[in-house]
This record gives sequence, structure tokens and C-alpha cells, in this order.
Amino acid sequence: MRMMFENVREVELNTVGAQVKIEGWENEHVEVNYVLHGEVNVSIEQRGSRLIIKEEQKKKFFNLLRDSGWAEIEVKVPRGTVVKVRNVNGELTARDVKLTEATTVNGTIELKECEAGLLKSVNGGINAHLVVAGPLKASTVNGKISLAIEELEDDVEVSTVNGDVVVRLSDFCDARIVASRVNGEVRLVGIDPEDPVIGAGTYKVKASTVNGGVRVELL
Repeated sequence: MRMMFENVREVELNTVGAQVKIEGWENEHVEVNYVLHGEVNVSIEQRGSRLIIKEEQKKKFFNLLRDSGWAEIEVKVPRGTVVKVRNVNGELTARDVKLTEATTVNGTIELKECEAGLLKSVNGGINAHLVVAGPLKASTVNGKISLAIEELEDDVEVSTVNGDVVVRLSDFCDARIVASRVNGEVRLVGIDPEDPVIGAGTYKVKASTVNGGVRVELL
């Protein structure tokens, strides 16, 4: 199913079991394309400039059990449109998208050339290349975080429980590094551990983990 929507400035996705792919493009409209597998529903509603996409598995008789249906959802948005995604038991990939929030439970987050405000995963990893970051909070429980950041506009906080943290910063990032760990190792690569500052050190980049390692490196 393919649908188009005009005059959209914000997209919100709430999904269960879906494989979600979001991409920024040059067109002024939003395009949604989805394929259903098994017993699953997708609903799309436009409320003014806000587009809401919901996906959930159908319930069986008396709502006691759920079938194992799932959906592939692909969304193309004009660049600059803000997107919020909450996904359970599925994966999220995005390219060239401005995300105010991306959260998953039992799934991974994969971002390329994006902006983001909040990234959160439980039982899944986060791998993100961000053209601009800050303010940003990124966290996982039982998963690794790997961030590559080209430029900072505010502070960044990255934390994990039972997972490693890897943060790669370009020399355009004016950053002060604060790294800590419990039951792990901290490594700074290309950054003076006695004076962990990149450029003017305007913004704080805090990286911490419990039961994992922390690696911060200058690209």
C-alpha cells in the first residue's frame, strides 16, 4: 500500500513488530509505503500538519493471544520534517532524517546522516552517524552504542548498562570529554587524557557505562 500526504511538518510512528525505514528526500510531500505480513493492522491519520502512523498485531478471540504478524513500513519525508519513532520488537533504520525521538524495545536503531534528540534502546544496540548533535541523550540497556558525530550544537550524554560505548568526534566538534565506567575500561584515542578537549571545548560530551567499555576518539 502506497499513500501520499501534503503539508506535513511532523511524523509520529508507533509500531509493534515492524521493520521501519525512514528516509529524507527533496520532495515536499510525505510518502508512506507498507507491506503486511500475517495478522497485523496499520492505520495512518493526518491531523493538521501532523501525520500519525500506528501498527499493531491483531488480537485473537477474547484478546488472549496475538498472532505473529508484522509489517514493513517505509516512510519518505521532506528534509527538515521532524520525526518521532517508538518501536517494540522491531528494527529502525533512517537516513537524512531529523529525529526528535527514536526508541526501541527488543530491536536495533541504525541511523545515517541524521539529527537526533533522544535515542533509547532496551535489548538492542544503537549505531548512528549524526551530522549535527546536541542536545542529545542516547542510552541502552543490554546493547552497544556507537556514535559518529560531525558537529556539535549542544551537550551530548551517552550511557549504557551492559554494553560498550564508542563515540567518534570530528575536529569540528568543540567538546569537553567526560568519560566514566563501572566494571570496564576507558580509552581516549587522539585526545589528551590529561586535558580531554577538542577545539574550544564549548560543549560537554559525557560517556558512561556500567559493565562495558568506553572509547572516545577523534576522527
